Amino acid sequence: MANYHPNDELLMQFAAGQQSNALGLAIACHLETCAVCRERTAMYDRLGGELLTVSDPVPVSNDLLNRIMNKLDEGDSEEPWKAEQVIIDIPKVPRPLRRFVPDELSKLNWTGFSRNIKEFELPIIDPVYKAKFYKISAGKELPVHTHRGNEYTMVMQGSFSDNAGEYHTGDFILADTSTIHQPRAAENEDCICFAVMDAPLKMTGLFGRLLNPFMR
Repeated sequence: MANYHPNDELLMQFAAGQQSNALGLAIACHLETCAVCRERTAMYDRLGGELLTVSDPVPVSNDLLNRIMNKLDEGDSEEPWKAEQVIIDIPKVPRPLRRFVPDELSKLNWTGFSRNIKEFELPIIDPVYKAKFYKISAGKELPVHTHRGNEYTMVMQGSFSDNAGEYHTGDFILADTSTIHQPRAAENEDCICFAVMDAPLKMTGLFGRLLNPFMR
């Protein structure tokens, strides 16, 4: 069971369908592992339904349904989540992400600035957030850094720790401009996380500052 969760505002936004693609997927991945947050999200969903029943109706055009159905029939060939795409069962990858992952985690085209810290950028179309997998080799750590914006992280495999706590599979963590930390993977297993961010990391150490021009 997860020990770190999205806050109520995020869960309410998810229930109302108000989040962008990448952040909504991050919440969905956490909900897959967390019964507590699933129940809270269901409660907000029921509350939204009750509010609709007491709201005044809004008039719509007579051809609205036809226009919606025509739009659905058109589809979009540029979107990577087309309905006909085959979604394979990939161990340790949450189901909401499997349509974006071409192969098993060990076979992905990992890139990075060292052999112990790698990343894989997911092909998720989002106007606000970038979505990535981060992999930290067992017992290794990222350089000390802060954040230029918000980064939401969900642990998919293994665990990591920083000065604020220890995070395990399913945990959902927010890091922002007030966060200064150095995540370190546990000694017994590589740590792989799904992260969505609206701005790049900002390295703060001497070595890290040399990397800042390459962060995106």
